[in-house]
Amino acid sequence: MEKYNKKPEYWERAKKILRNNDPILSKIISATPSNQYLTINKKPFETLANAIIGQQISVMAAASILRKLNSKIPSISAKNINKLHHMTLKSCGLSRQKILYLKILSNMCICKPTLFTDLKHLSNNDIIDELTKLKGIGEWTAQMYLIFQLNRQDVVPMLDIGFINSFKKIYKINDIKSKKSEQILQSWKPYSTVAVWYIWRVIDPDVVQY
Repeated sequence: MEKYNKKPEYWERAKKILRNNDPILSKIISATPSNQYLTINKKPFETLANAIIGQQISVMAAASILRKLNSKIPSISAKNINKLHHMTLKSCGLSRQKILYLKILSNMCICKPTLFTDLKHLSNNDIIDELTKLKGIGEWTAQMYLIFQLNRQDVVPMLDIGFINSFKKIYKINDIKSKKSEQILQSWKPYSTVAVWYIWRVIDPDVVQY
């Protein structure tokens, strides 16, 4: 998987602001090695495909599927996925639904080569609106695209189970929609993505990537 090696330009600035605004998050940031940070996938199709594969399954299960898939094709691209027989995809551990979603996405990318270029200049909400028109892509998947492909710095995936569970545990909150939760989330702006990345690290020491 091809990644940008350099740190997002806003990362250190975001860490400083988050440390000042959130003492609990400050401890998590301090405990995380400084050479670890959000890495951005250069390949838009691959980011969405990875997110589709990762829907509603564990990180380990998704990684297993990706390993098998990568052994079948040179890269996860629209053309390569489009060529693969559905039984080959099934043998990698993909469900019938996810195979359908990947085929729809690959066909769309082939038929509309400007799909991802057209999205780049839209707002977060408009990108979510456009992507969720495709079968198999919901709000969570679209938000993973915002974070891991477009490097948008103010995204909170409120449907991400890992984030929700980690947030509740860290802040000792039962309801992520409570007033206290809203105050915490508000304190992260405009660098919510950075905060979310550190919250993820509490439940999974491996760096989250799509």
